[in-house]
Amino acid sequence: MITWKTRYDDLWSNTPKETMEFYDYTFDDHFKKETPSFLPRKDILEYLLARNSVDGALDGVKFNHTVQNVQYDENSKKFSVAVRDDSTGTESSGMFDRVIWAAGMHGAAEKPEAMVEVLKDFTGKVLHSSECTEDFEQYVNGKNVLLIGDGSSGEDLALRAVKLGAKHVYVTARSCEGQASETASWPSGKVTVIEGPPYKVLKGTHIKCQAVYWYEKKQKYRKDDEVEAVKVKDVDTVVMSTGYDYPSISILHDDLQLDSELTWSVSKGWAMDNNALTITLGSVKPSENLTPGSTCYSDVYRGVLIDNPNMMYITETYDSASTFLDLDVNANLVLAYLTGKVAIPKEKDMIKENQKQLEAEMQVPWLRTSMDGAYKEEAGELPENHWSENASDERAVEMNRMATSLLVRKLARDMQDAKYPVDLGNWKKLSPLGEKLVDINIAAGECRSSIEEENSEWKTFRDMEQKEFASLYTGTKSCALPGHWIQLKAEDGEPTKISTVK
Repeated sequence: MITWKTRYDDLWSNTPKETMEFYDYTFDDHFKKETPSFLPRKDILEYLLARNSVDGALDGVKFNHTVQNVQYDENSKKFSVAVRDDSTGTESSGMFDRVIWAAGMHGAAEKPEAMVEVLKDFTGKVLHSSECTEDFEQYVNGKNVLLIGDGSSGEDLALRAVKLGAKHVYVTARSCEGQASETASWPSGKVTVIEGPPYKVLKGTHIKCQAVYWYEKKQKYRKDDEVEAVKVKDVDTVVMSTGYDYPSISILHDDLQLDSELTWSVSKGWAMDNNALTITLGSVKPSENLTPGSTCYSDVYRGVLIDNPNMMYITETYDSASTFLDLDVNANLVLAYLTGKVAIPKEKDMIKENQKQLEAEMQVPWLRTSMDGAYKEEAGELPENHWSENASDERAVEMNRMATSLLVRKLARDMQDAKYPVDLGNWKKLSPLGEKLVDINIAAGECRSSIEEENSEWKTFRDMEQKEFASLYTGTKSCALPGHWIQLKAEDGEPTKISTVK
């Protein structure tokens, strides 16, 4: 399983620390001084461990144990859990009334079969992003590197490769909706983002990429022959930044597993409200089979597996305004179920509430494009010079805020129900603090799109100093990095921390 502890030492966060802060243990409490918004992995990990080990909270954890399988007996209404002690090899089992999955959703490397097939003729080095550890420099220094995927992993590794001396980095983007595609400028112009994934390898090291579009009728991507293919020559290293799959959820019996790909449909008579895109796209009929949303899985109601409420989940969803807060609130809500402070609704009511939440997401254009293939197909036909491609256009600004506000409203609602002592507002209306969290998230996105050309030799999103980056709880503003991020490094033998880089 891939965890933050197994990542490379020089990993840095790609979201501002102001979205990761806890009310009961702030960054002021931890660092005792102002810190930059974007921090190295080790600083974030130490902050998490310090906060979550208070009062012996981890004393009851059985470390170095592996859960082998979990079964549920309908007659006794109890779970049988088989465990192996990895230090002794001893196996044991126990009976439990409740089981909570809290092992995450992104622990196993995802290597799409189609992409593996394309790359079988490539004669250079092929890595998955999870394999780009301490020896990454030998595969990128002085070399041409091609990254498949423009999401957070692709963005991070593109910058890391440049920092480690790559000759040039190419990032291929299927939908051009990831962080790398949003970046206005890269250090020394050493990164090129290409529309379209690889589809052919020529002469062992030349890779052809072709733009694709979503074909709703066949439920698949097709090559867009109207766009000229791009050939990248003399590629030395390919990195598949293609995401992650369930880590080891197969230890749960099939009936206990959530289905992150479970499709759903809108209610009869559902219609999208008018928005800034309506005049262009009109009323688009939703696909019959919609993918899960940004804020919930179809078969899990706020931490509870709908088919078996004794099985619970503390896990991230597809999108979040604050992953750490979402998980912390989720944990508090599950605790409230276990202690009886919050009642678990009837099955029909859970299904109804999930439907309402998913349909609320469908009202937000940028969220709907990730759920509804028909809407995605229509939006994909918008011209390149459409106002929606201009981040500063007031209509685009409004729709960005609409999407982020829904994510924060969902978090605010769950905080209220869990009696979490932070007031972001509620599902209908955000408090001033909730609006601040929206501002921080929007400013984080603008870090990439507003990098000035005059500083393009060195500036990255981590160097940006946004006025919105201030603690929700103390008001402390972030400070600048101790130097240009692209040049920061720790001395040999020193861990990468904000106190050691220079």
